[in-house]
Amino acid sequence: MAMALLKRLLAAAIVAAVLGLSFLAYLRPSFVVDLANRIILCL
Repeated sequence: MAMALLKRLLAAAIVAAVLGLSFLAYLRPSFVVDLANRIILCL
């Protein structure tokens, strides 16, 4: 039981970190444009 709770908390922390980083990235529009250009050039 405790291990399942620990896994859920870890998953929630990872999701929160990813969402936080994506929010911070959108505060810098030039970073988003640069990232999009890099993805497009790889295709």
